[in-house]
Amino acid sequence: MPRRLAAPAGASLLRGTALVAAALVALALVVVPMVDRGTSERFADGGQGLDMMATGSIGSGTTAYTIRRSVLQAPGSAPCITFADGSRRGSC
Repeated sequence: MPRRLAAPAGASLLRGTALVAAALVALALVVVPMVDRGTSERFADGGQGLDMMATGSIGSGTTAYTIRRSVLQAPGSAPCITFADGSRRGSC
């Protein structure tokens, strides 16, 4: 190969680095979703004794209301009950 067409000495190192970086990115795009599948099954159910419900709406016939309970409320205090007409009862 003529000298004028030969790549400079540092060009092969740059090409090699770009090739390794591209391979690592491709590997990360494959490995991360595989690892993520296991964590969603492990952590989605919450812990034992952990109540995930904070707000619930209940409607039966003509009576509809929403119950709200904050984790910041004092233990033993009543939840906040909001009725469809806007009236409230409990610790609101």
